[in-house]
Amino acid sequence: MSIRKNFSYNRQLSVPESSIGLNIKKSLLVLLVLTVTGFFAGISPSAFTRAAVASGNTGKLAEPVETAHGLVLTENFENALSVYANLLLKDSLNGSLNAEFAYVLALEGIYDAALIRIDKIWTINQGTAETVYYTSQVLSLMGYDVLAAEIVKNRNGYSEPKWISPKAGAFLEKYKRTAPDTTGLSPSGIVKTFNQANKNAAQGQTIQSLVLFDKITGRYPDEYFFYVGYSLALEKAGMQEKAVQVTERAISLLGDDPEQERVKQILDQRLIMLKGKSDSDHSNQKTPSSTNTTNEQGGLNLMAYGGGFISKGFTNINVRAGIFFTKNSYATLDVGLSGTSSAVYTNLGLTVYNRQKIFVGGFGLTGSFGEGNSVFYSKISVGPSIMNKKGTASLDIFLDGKMPLKKGYPTVMGISVGESIYFGKRK
Repeated sequence: MSIRKNFSYNRQLSVPESSIGLNIKKSLLVLLVLTVTGFFAGISPSAFTRAAVASGNTGKLAEPVETAHGLVLTENFENALSVYANLLLKDSLNGSLNAEFAYVLALEGIYDAALIRIDKIWTINQGTAETVYYTSQVLSLMGYDVLAAEIVKNRNGYSEPKWISPKAGAFLEKYKRTAPDTTGLSPSGIVKTFNQANKNAAQGQTIQSLVLFDKITGRYPDEYFFYVGYSLALEKAGMQEKAVQVTERAISLLGDDPEQERVKQILDQRLIMLKGKSDSDHSNQKTPSSTNTTNEQGGLNLMAYGGGFISKGFTNINVRAGIFFTKNSYATLDVGLSGTSSAVYTNLGLTVYNRQKIFVGGFGLTGSFGEGNSVFYSKISVGPSIMNKKGTASLDIFLDGKMPLKKGYPTVMGISVGESIYFGKRK
């Protein structure tokens, strides 16, 4: 018997039938693999192992990795995952085991758990050959071939592990996902998916963020706004060349529309900056840690934001890029899309924010352009900004108010939720 769910891998491990009832056994097995996969951060593998020893239900905790390899090569993925889970209880930070575990999860079609595992080891094993290889394989199995190719680009020492080499090509052809994943891409769900992509990026879950942005831009290929968010995530991941391509795509979508001229000028400036980074980063490995280098070298203290504003009859998706001019104050350039049931508008604005401990307040001007009209608003934002321990990202929950500077237009109030990412060290 087996239970299979996305975002977790729940499989029966080798616990003797005679020593424990079936229902208790299934519960222990679910807890064991969830512990290995990292869903219960407060339960360490060693603590779980001690509990298992005390109850006499340890199973085999020290099978050689060659056993797992043999099971994978014979396409017995379910039992291979059980062996990897047991091995990881003894050596939870082993980069090779984690990478192989993620790869086999993807072969089994348990993609979300594979991505979570990849993101965890991406931080630990910064760009090692094995991590790069298995990450590219996971992405390829999920159907993200462009991202897979970008992962391995300019990687010195990249090679296919010998043990999987005879079967890797055949496995990719046989087990690659054929139907695209369209979860969360409906008009009603896209704001949530966009916010999740930005949240992943802010929390260092690089691969998950890139996958979501790839899905979004694949579903909405003619919306320049989503490419702007994608380029920010790619830049944070250190994938400067891909960020350049995505920004060029956003600029091309703007065309020669005079209403978008200012947005196009901003993106042109960003493109020049990204090309400069790309030229200087060819020799660097593309890992999440590579993004801070340019900011430290250039001496700039920057931030980027992505989020959404939803109220009755009105929806807004917004990204902004900003620069700090003091330790607690920064100015941002805001670009976004807003819509009602009858019209969609492009937004462009400038806002100045100030942080006092957990609270942030901002004031600025923003314009909405579309349907042959242009309306300018004064904007006020205030609310908590919850910073992570490293000071590199924050969850922002703001009450936003937009007051028109022209009669005949309503004042709009709503709650915006988004993620900010910070680059460089503020003085």
